[in-house]
Amino acid sequence: MPPIASSGRKRRFLVYGALNVGATNLLLQGLLWLQLTTGLATLLSQLLNVGLGYVLYGTQVFQVSRLGRRSAAAYGVLAVMLWWCNWGGIQALAGWGWPRNWAALALVPVLAALSYLAQKTVVFRSSHP
Repeated sequence: MPPIASSGRKRRFLVYGALNVGATNLLLQGLLWLQLTTGLATLLSQLLNVGLGYVLYGTQVFQVSRLGRRSAAAYGVLAVMLWWCNWGGIQALAGWGWPRNWAALALVPVLAALSYLAQKTVVFRSSHP
């Protein structure tokens, strides 16, 4: 039974991750269209990403019955670490001659896998044995 449950979590992670990324990018594009500065637009869209992601991944993917302060703090730390990895990864790949947009795209599956693993083992660990 655990392999089936794990497979279901992975599918749900991909589905809800796509919804989260879509909503976040829709907001980002709208804020940029409204002429907000890039820094403010990305900050606001990232805040939506973190809030929406925490609720969707916690309740729908890992099916936690109650979201708590410990998991919220852990998710916040994870979000900062993933942001840092994304920023540093893009900078490193760009330093090797990659275009920044290609570097960002190349990091998506790596960061998604890291995010899933961290959420499963640290952020929402109490939700599964």
